[in-house]
Amino acid sequence: MEYYAKSKKVQFTSERINEIKKNMKNIEECLKENLTETDVEILNSSITDIAEKTEEKQKTLKEHHKDIVTCAEMFFLEYGEYFTEKEKKLVVEACRIHDLGKVNLVFQAMICPKLAEKFHIDVRKTSQIPHGFLSAVTISLDEFDDLSELFSDKDFGPFITAVYYHHDREDHYNSPAIRKYAEKYYMKQIEEYLNRKIRKLNCSNLDDLLFRNNVYTGKYIPDSNAWKEYLLIKGLLNKFDYTVSAGYENAESAIDLHEKKLVKNIEKFLNGKELRPAQKFMKMNRDKNLIVIAPTGSGKTEASLLWMNGEKSFYTLPLKVSSNAIYLRIKENYEYKDVALLHSDAMAVYLREYNGNEDIGEKYERSKMLSQPLTVCTVDQLFRFVYRALGTEIFAATLKYSKLVLDEIQAYEPRVIATIIYGLKMIQEMGGKFAIITATFPPVLKYFMEQYGLVEGKQYIFKDFTGKEYQVEKYPRHKVEIRHSEMNLDEIRLRGKNRKVLVICNTVSKAQKLYKKLEGENVWLLHSKYIRRDRAFLERKIMGFSESGESGIWITTQIVEASLDIDFDILYTEMCTADSLLQRMGRCNRKGRYCPNEANIVVFDNRNGVSEGKRRSVYEDKLYDRSLELLSKYEHILFSEDKKTAYMNEVYSVDGVKETIYFENIQKDLKLFSEIHPTEYSADEAEVRDIRSVTIVPENVYVENQNLFEYGVEFLKKPNMSREARSLIKSKLENLTLSLNLYQKFPAEVDRTTIGVSENRKITDIHRAQYNYEFDIESGKGRGILFDEQLELDGIFV
Repeated sequence: MEYYAKSKKVQFTSERINEIKKNMKNIEECLKENLTETDVEILNSSITDIAEKTEEKQKTLKEHHKDIVTCAEMFFLEYGEYFTEKEKKLVVEACRIHDLGKVNLVFQAMICPKLAEKFHIDVRKTSQIPHGFLSAVTISLDEFDDLSELFSDKDFGPFITAVYYHHDREDHYNSPAIRKYAEKYYMKQIEEYLNRKIRKLNCSNLDDLLFRNNVYTGKYIPDSNAWKEYLLIKGLLNKFDYTVSAGYENAESAIDLHEKKLVKNIEKFLNGKELRPAQKFMKMNRDKNLIVIAPTGSGKTEASLLWMNGEKSFYTLPLKVSSNAIYLRIKENYEYKDVALLHSDAMAVYLREYNGNEDIGEKYERSKMLSQPLTVCTVDQLFRFVYRALGTEIFAATLKYSKLVLDEIQAYEPRVIATIIYGLKMIQEMGGKFAIITATFPPVLKYFMEQYGLVEGKQYIFKDFTGKEYQVEKYPRHKVEIRHSEMNLDEIRLRGKNRKVLVICNTVSKAQKLYKKLEGENVWLLHSKYIRRDRAFLERKIMGFSESGESGIWITTQIVEASLDIDFDILYTEMCTADSLLQRMGRCNRKGRYCPNEANIVVFDNRNGVSEGKRRSVYEDKLYDRSLELLSKYEHILFSEDKKTAYMNEVYSVDGVKETIYFENIQKDLKLFSEIHPTEYSADEAEVRDIRSVTIVPENVYVENQNLFEYGVEFLKKPNMSREARSLIKSKLENLTLSLNLYQKFPAEVDRTTIGVSENRKITDIHRAQYNYEFDIESGKGRGILFDEQLELDGIFV
């Protein structure tokens, strides 16, 4: 009997193909006013792909096992130096046996309807025991030990657990149930497939599992070494399985280990210029874990890429917009086309840069499979493995043979900082490398790293390039003045007539109020509560303004702190915590164009957005007060980079912040991660950022674009449309939305039901919202979404 690995792909009939083509052409016609030439080209390409699809041969199980083992062996030919011989052998053997359970008759009947008839199996009524469970009890401990002299009994638990749960299934089966099922549907078939006698199933293997995915088995935390071995085996098994199941031969694409194209391109880009101190240091220490403090203008991006040295790498940033900027910089400035982008809006970015010469679907799929030599991303997906959730092991396993850059770590909230620290310790122990490169590094973070086994001089090298001996600027860039008042609008208006003036507020509502009062020809506003289309427009506009010879005023919120490369003459800012304040300063006189004789950083202590008691807010009162008090000693003097480092170190000293909520939350979350037991969180629940949000479209934006929403939703309801076409239409809809973070209540103004529900299935995640929205796309003027200030304080922030 022939056994198969998966169902045969359904081949569309000519009538079905014609129907799909008709739907694609119909959406082109209905939305022609909303589609660009590139959009139409993408849709037409999807139509062509559907027409050219040929019937695929159903893959046998022997072919699948051969393919995945070959994939693993080819991978280790390239990346073998990152693994011990035992680790490589464990992964290959897991690949060899992981799908043995698929020979059971119920599974075969499910993917081969003719077998269902032959063996009289009604797959709708017959409960199937997951094939991974059967695979794991087919091998005994003695047989496992015989596979390699490198294996010991301690390796059996991680190995069997990886095979048992290589699909993330709930486990409600005991030994008698598995044996009963196997006698009826499996034992004869596995003997035939292996061509040998199987004396019995080894259900005692269940006792060797590191955990059980059910609600009635006791929960405990596995041994640390066993858990890391399991992460490696399961993660790479999944990686290779996903690769061959998607039709690819190699788990890694465009490997740059040997040719080092990116390094060569950077050297070409630098055009013989002498490397800056931070760049030299990271290049010389590319085999070490590093924490590097380097001020603006130190060439941090190039330093990081030189440290990567062609090895598989991930470059992480706090925000999607900054990830997009670095991705484009690497792709365009350094002419490195093999860079990937990984975050929730990555497909939209790929669609925008479509040039007709690449398969967007494949590019996106390979990005999600972590296949590219360099991936620019946020930390949200990479660090989910700290929750020990089934399905997240691939991230830890991939980071074992990768280099990880964390840019601007101080910009993260406590939950993310705790996640990063806990994750870095695990990555380091597994063999991965990390480099934290940042303008400021709070000493309290070093304290927590040491508490969790990441010690300077042992696990990493620390280097600070903010000292005077390293500075390339002719003179300090900033001078600070503190005012205990609201902003002086007359002064700002006057300065904006012949200077580039940046105003940063702590809340959206405050920024909108100032904009309304200052409203004029040379005044613009930017915050996070514009729909995506308009926010992207404004981000391009502010960057263009920064490079131009224009004068004027831009009023913003903290979204400009780490995401936009802009340079203004004067900064007026509301007081905030030290980390944010130093980031804000980096947007003024960024290039060191002049030495300030008078204050070019004017800080207003008005306590906007500062917590009072337990009320949730943008900034914690204790950190705000500490930041303000210690800033006063640097007032009216040139605020050099070494002074900024001293200021940051004072504010975030361990003793200074021990009584803050900030410190308490990092400590609490680190403890949480150390005590999580496997399966306590699902993959969907393993969220790095503790934010509940809702995607909305303001009512007047919906009405103005009703045609797009109605035809777009109808198109998305139709089956069998290409991934590229669906993503294109979704991105058109999402371009008209914004995200609201909800910390307390679901606003009454927001519809509970999403747009486009079909047979209890959500077509979009977009909610209509009864808020007014103000923006003119031609002039770039308008306040964005307008909601009550109290609603913002109740839990909707920038």
